[in-house]
Amino acid sequence: MTARPSRPAHPNSSRGRPTAQLRRRAVAVTVGALLALPVGGLAQAPAGAAPLSTAAGASVAAGATGTTVSANHAQLAQVGVAAASADPVRLSTALQATIARQLAGGARSQYLAGLSGYVVDTATGEVVWSRSPDRTRMPASTQKVITAFVTLRSLHPQAQIITKTVQSQANPGNVYVVGGGDPTLTRARINALAAQTAAALQAQGRTSVNLYLDDTVFPRPTLATGWKSSYLRGDVQQVRGLTLRSYRGADGTLAAGAAFRSELTKRGVAVGNYGRGTAPGSDELARTASASITAIMSVMLNNSDNDYAEYLLRLSALRAGEAPTWNGSLRHARSVLAANGIPLTGYAAYDGSGLSRSNRMPVRTLVQTLTAMYQDPQDRALVFRRGALPISGQTGTLRTRYHSSVQRCAVGKVNAKTGTLGDVVALAGVAHGADGRDRIFAFLENGNRRTAAVRNAVDTLATSTVGCR
Repeated sequence: MTARPSRPAHPNSSRGRPTAQLRRRAVAVTVGALLALPVGGLAQAPAGAAPLSTAAGASVAAGATGTTVSANHAQLAQVGVAAASADPVRLSTALQATIARQLAGGARSQYLAGLSGYVVDTATGEVVWSRSPDRTRMPASTQKVITAFVTLRSLHPQAQIITKTVQSQANPGNVYVVGGGDPTLTRARINALAAQTAAALQAQGRTSVNLYLDDTVFPRPTLATGWKSSYLRGDVQQVRGLTLRSYRGADGTLAAGAAFRSELTKRGVAVGNYGRGTAPGSDELARTASASITAIMSVMLNNSDNDYAEYLLRLSALRAGEAPTWNGSLRHARSVLAANGIPLTGYAAYDGSGLSRSNRMPVRTLVQTLTAMYQDPQDRALVFRRGALPISGQTGTLRTRYHSSVQRCAVGKVNAKTGTLGDVVALAGVAHGADGRDRIFAFLENGNRRTAAVRNAVDTLATSTVGCR
């Protein structure tokens, strides 16, 4: 058995994944030395696996649609699974042929005229089936697969995002709430931060302060290319350095500040001057920490949380030394993909959530990104687990799906990221085969607004990939 080739280091790092000693140091930094960074203990992760390649001579064209199936599969399909049942290898090969045949049939659905699909056997790297794998299409929320990949190669998985209060050294009557870019900040945590701050001030004998809000870790927010202004009312919030979780109003910084000021006043500390301001040289009064980056990323994948995706994209860029703007964040993401051998031909991204209607991606890019994470033991444990990528019929955005008679056999056997826009249905992940083998897949359908029917057809493709139909 040949060893898997080592992956190239990210261009911003001279080493691979942190050693155990470095991990311990990184976690220590998280709790002890975060004044200079909005996210602490962010050890550099390595680059991804070499790209997949189709086995020489494995695929032949099948019609004008761009669909391919294995030449061997076409022959073995005539043999049947039962004839190979005594030999696990032959059984798997025969099932592979059945899967390819069923995918080809399912892709002929009237609801999948705008489909691109790609299915790869993780054990061999062989392309089981494909249709227009290099055609660029809108990925919708499967863009979050890319964001997860970039996050894992930019931020330490156990790092936390810190929101803190500081007191000016030159003028101790000035207090600042300093945001670290935490999209998970709740009113309960803001109230706890205000209570701790009030106690620290009262210990100094102070009963009134001027209060300023520092959200300068990120620049002034703008809409991403391809975003509709209506998105801000229900789908995503503008990216600010200080905000409240799931906030959908005009200004998350002022909303967080108002909650803090109200609680501080209740705790016996009056507020005089109030507004935005950048913290000068200062002493820390109190802090609140988010859950780990891993936990935030998991919720992003499982619930398809758009806020979390956009913030993780910005934080990844910031940690790598890029400006946390749209351009800087997307430039950093491309550099991570390129360093890991992920193909960028046809890839165009304008956000981290997949809301942008300007995003384009071939299914091949999605499959190779998923494969890189699947092949890495640490990534695999974080991404392909319960609570991260949704599980068919059980968790997240797949919880209510796969309950029809045709698809019920695939319940619990598909881990995949969903994606939906008005005329886009997407699904990308891993199918745990009836033969014990895993197959990574991506299906992108563009141009059909009959979402329920398209989604059902795509879920049937994933069921076929399991091989239990």
